[in-house]
Amino acid sequence: MSLSMPRRWLAALRGSMSAQISVAITLVSVLLVASSNWLVLRMTTQELRQGSEMVMLANIAFLHEDLTASGFEIESVAHALANRIEAQLGSLHVALLDEQRRVIAASDYFQVPISALPREALRIGDLPTGVTHEKVQALQRRLGPLTTMWKAPDGRVFRLMLCRVTVPEQFPAATQGPVLVALAFELSHARDVVVHGWKVLIVALVLSAAAAAVIGVSIANRIVIVARRLGTAASRISGHALHERLRLDRTPTELLESGEAFNRMLDRLEAAFKRLSEFSSDLAHDLRTPINNLLGEAQVTLSRPRSAEEYRAALESAVEDYERISRLIENMLFLARAEDAQASIHREWIDLRTASERVRDYFEGLADERGVSLGCELRGDDAAHHRVWADKTLLLRAVSNLISNALRYAPRGTSVLLCATSHEGGACTLEVSNEGPAIAPKDQPRLFDRLFRVDASREGSGSGLGLAIVKSIMDLHGGDAAVRSHPGERTAFSLRFPGPGPAEA
Repeated sequence: MSLSMPRRWLAALRGSMSAQISVAITLVSVLLVASSNWLVLRMTTQELRQGSEMVMLANIAFLHEDLTASGFEIESVAHALANRIEAQLGSLHVALLDEQRRVIAASDYFQVPISALPREALRIGDLPTGVTHEKVQALQRRLGPLTTMWKAPDGRVFRLMLCRVTVPEQFPAATQGPVLVALAFELSHARDVVVHGWKVLIVALVLSAAAAAVIGVSIANRIVIVARRLGTAASRISGHALHERLRLDRTPTELLESGEAFNRMLDRLEAAFKRLSEFSSDLAHDLRTPINNLLGEAQVTLSRPRSAEEYRAALESAVEDYERISRLIENMLFLARAEDAQASIHREWIDLRTASERVRDYFEGLADERGVSLGCELRGDDAAHHRVWADKTLLLRAVSNLISNALRYAPRGTSVLLCATSHEGGACTLEVSNEGPAIAPKDQPRLFDRLFRVDASREGSGSGLGLAIVKSIMDLHGGDAAVRSHPGERTAFSLRFPGPGPAEA
């Protein structure tokens, strides 16, 4: 079902950050301009209304004074007084009415029908002496609206006021009762000012909306340009272009951290991709050698009929290669499981003396075969603290890998030492050292990488995964592995196991 036009616009607005920012800026700008102009026009209208009412109240006071001065001889002076006020203020017209709202006298241009006058008349006694804004406002609060509006058939607009003037008792000769004074103040000019103000408001709204829309689009484009560059950079990145990075020289401060995080992610991806590529290459090389050996031996064996003893010899020769492949696969599976963040280990307190003696007994035969002495040493003042907080199986495997590696490179007649040192808080350091050749400084940072070998030749008996497994085991324990090797000194691999945390202690 197709969407209606408003719904399609709304859907497009929700899906575009630039459109949302532009619309928001436009709405805020229009709202500010409209509210400020409306407030100014409202205040102007109130000022004009209050000003006209002040004028009418002042003229009623003057008229009252003139009537008093004439002794309220209304019939003789009313017309002259009304015309005098109209002559002084061409926009103010006056009429004097009797109690029954019959016209006694009116200025020449008073054309307001009697029915349009306010029903209630102000009393002259309620009017303040001296007309000010504050007194007029106080009078409005006490009596309500002082005037009414009336629009003439020709389009002119008048503000009307009606006031009752009582004849004082000191004028007994006056035959007229209370007099109603009707004032009509023409507001055509003021109304033109207000109408012009509304026109200016509308033009200002249109211009502000257009300017805000342009500015909003510009700001929105500037804000989202970094996101677009992220997308462009991401689209260029592949296995052959992992060196691509996001340029941050013109990035806004608010988005700089996101850009830097994106580049750091690319750094990690590039490093991981490089390690994976090297690992795949080395793994293929390590598997190819024993498989080629197996294939060659099988082809030679099958090239002609052989005796049972010859077939047996061929199978026994193949077993060594099978064992090598099996160890390689086993180590690979262990490393894959160790990289799982959810991998759990079972840590416990392990007695260092018992563990050291077990490892020494296990490798004693191999050490004797290679003419190397194997020793264990526990360091620390308090023998009761000779223990380590670790997973027993993983601990023995890490130490065994280090001793196996040390025995491989130890010259005949030298020694391999396993030293354990306890620290405060249950931490422990295990160190395996030999007197083999020093490791070049350039190779030391990569010793714990997978399939890395110090020897240029790849044909060594090791798989190149032993130290990588040690590193993975230490990562699982939250510890670290390190190497120290200098010419003329013993080469030492150390493992630092942290103590139990507060929840484990």
